[in-house]
Amino acid sequence: MDPLRDDDPRQAGPYRLEGRLGAGGMGEVFLGASPSGRKVAVKVVRAEYAADPGFRRRFAREIEAARKVGGFHTAQVVDADPEAESPWMVTAFIPGPSLRQVVLRQGPLAPPAVRELGRGLAEGLAAIHACGLVHRDLKPGNVIMAPDGPRIIDFGIARAADATALTSTGAVVGTFSFMSPEQVRADVTGPASDVFALGCVLAFAALGRGPFDAPTIPAIVHKIVGAPPDVAGLTDPPLRELIAWCLEKDPARRPSVQEVLTGLGAGPPRRLPRRAVLLGGAAAAATAAVSVPTVLLWPSDAPAARRNAPKTPIGTPTRITLPSSEVAIFDLAFSPDGRTLWGAGYSSILRWDLSTAQVTTRKVEDYDKTYKRPMAFSPDGRILATCGGDGAVRLWDTASGRIRKTITDLPGGQALAFSPDGRSLAGGSVDHVQIWNTVTEKLLPRKFAYYANALAFSPDGQTLAGVQAMSSARFTLWDVSNGDATELAPLYATEIPCLAFSPAGDLMAVSTGGYYGFELREASDGRLKSTIKDLKGEVQAMAFSPDGDTLVTADEKNVRLWHVPTGRNTATLPGDSDDDQSVTFAPDGQSFATTSGAGTTHLWTFR
Repeated sequence: MDPLRDDDPRQAGPYRLEGRLGAGGMGEVFLGASPSGRKVAVKVVRAEYAADPGFRRRFAREIEAARKVGGFHTAQVVDADPEAESPWMVTAFIPGPSLRQVVLRQGPLAPPAVRELGRGLAEGLAAIHACGLVHRDLKPGNVIMAPDGPRIIDFGIARAADATALTSTGAVVGTFSFMSPEQVRADVTGPASDVFALGCVLAFAALGRGPFDAPTIPAIVHKIVGAPPDVAGLTDPPLRELIAWCLEKDPARRPSVQEVLTGLGAGPPRRLPRRAVLLGGAAAAATAAVSVPTVLLWPSDAPAARRNAPKTPIGTPTRITLPSSEVAIFDLAFSPDGRTLWGAGYSSILRWDLSTAQVTTRKVEDYDKTYKRPMAFSPDGRILATCGGDGAVRLWDTASGRIRKTITDLPGGQALAFSPDGRSLAGGSVDHVQIWNTVTEKLLPRKFAYYANALAFSPDGQTLAGVQAMSSARFTLWDVSNGDATELAPLYATEIPCLAFSPAGDLMAVSTGGYYGFELREASDGRLKSTIKDLKGEVQAMAFSPDGDTLVTADEKNVRLWHVPTGRNTATLPGDSDDDQSVTFAPDGQSFATTSGAGTTHLWTFR
């Protein structure tokens, strides 16, 4: 138990709060005491959900259903107030460590102990399902190893949270490594989803790891929806077969909770077809080999940077809505290892851990005066550049939210852009563009007379491109070494221009407002290669995949994927209706992220 924080509540109804037991996406859990001194667990809903009348109604219905749940393997609901300023629910306090803590401290359980654990959890799920509830977040941290047997906790708030976040916004509820395929796809979920999670939990108990563990969310999702479970270390064949049965991709093929109980208490379960029990690394490799989408490759004389980059699949990605309390997010950046996503919010800097989807928020110093747009992340995500209301450019440390440097002589009121190596920061104002050297902390002597609405460096950092969108649109390339400028063919003016270099540096994508589309041009001389028109909305942001084969564009209505070699639109996905959009690709090319001024951030991962 952790001590209460300064901003934590001290009371929930008649219950005195004494310490922190944990936190989730929709609420926080405290150790409390009843007026008579009895220990209880108190779950308090977060303020952003308390302000939603629809959430309150669903929360009240779920509390009434949860009160009916009985049995020896759940934590009883003893009190609740869905009408309180901060709605709360009280359950019996179950002393003991979680299954996660036990396995991390003592190692995997022996097969007999796993069977005993499974029987208790299956019985607890049966009691929950009998009352019309589905847990949707069964995981080792939600299993308490009490002296008299395992107890499932958090079955009341999990369903209410799902009803709000999942059905309203497409968000996914649950811890990713223990979620069913239908959950990560945001499909309808039922009791079979809990059976899948049960299989994951039992595998964790037996192996010390989950059957779909991976370092990032996209990799986890890929395994859950398209790869067999990795349970190769299970030495008990009947137990291994039962767990594999629970982990069937198709919910209709999974056992019922009663069949799980039978399998754990009366010998091995029914035999599955051989193809349904693919275990171990060889089977995983075979499945991965046949599930990789076909990708049209560039000719053999394509630039080496493009040929050697990880291939981005062609297909429709799965959307995951990342948690955030920000009202607006204006820019995104992946860390070089792809495990972290940074976001520049309205008043804070956000950091998503992509192995858990947990978000850390850092409020920035004096944001109302100094934290303004435009914004640009450094390539490693450690620095965020902004231009404040006083015209000064500030460099923020993303980990702490503190100012590292204030630059008073770099124009930045219209556009900011880091070079790919992070050694240069370009800024543009209403009358000129300049470049600041981040190593020497000095301005380059060249000053470009230009009204830049958007700026971008070439991959080698030797060329800076700028777009001016006024009554007469201009598109200019500058040689960073000597300041020479090349003005390219005029474009249709767009109020919010955006541009992107391909990873090999041979192509540029430029948005065009006159006919709601974009152009692909040769980076060397600006020669027009192709034009996309009539997208029913102005392109607000764009990004190339690391291999250069895929271009993602975000307009006022949709997110679209384009196969660059053929110009084919490979997917059209629902986007956010907002004038501020941002798109960025993960370094491995297997996922990308989008956000908007509306404050919603999505992670799109290819299956």
